[in-house]
Amino acid sequence: MASLTALYDLAEGQDGYFSTTQAQAEGVSRHTLAKAAARGQLLRTSRGVYRLARYPEASQHSHLWQAVLWPQVRTNVLATLSHYTALQLHELSDVNPEYTHITVPCALRIKRKQPPDLVIHHADLRAHEVQYVDGLPTTTVERTLRDVAAMGNSVALHDALRDARARKLAIPRELANV
Repeated sequence: MASLTALYDLAEGQDGYFSTTQAQAEGVSRHTLAKAAARGQLLRTSRGVYRLARYPEASQHSHLWQAVLWPQVRTNVLATLSHYTALQLHELSDVNPEYTHITVPCALRIKRKQPPDLVIHHADLRAHEVQYVDGLPTTTVERTLRDVAAMGNSVALHDALRDARARKLAIPRELANV
């Protein structure tokens, strides 16, 4: 289908995933997406998130792309990976989160049922608090350390601070003496 070709460049940088909002920005309607999914050209992974059916096997980050795109059904907001998920992406501590943590703006309220493996945090992140790790929007090391400290998990925080110090990464002033 010719109109789907516009999605390939977009999806290529996102492990084959894209949101309906992104598709509409490329001129592909929801109706066209539904028809393509019915024909087997697209896989609907969750409400508003699709994957190209013939895209090579998903990478270790495919679940993260789904999490980042999930809030974008009727908004232009991409989620930012944060908290324990960001610790893992930054390779700070040996944390292996059971859930994927994302942060969305405070004003964003999602009324549909969230996936069971997703933890949603609300915060208005500034541009300098977000960076891209393997192409994924992720809170910076400094913001991640603050978020983990606020959660009160002292074991994860101490491990992350140890690893950050060993790599000579920026540590928030308020956590420097922890």
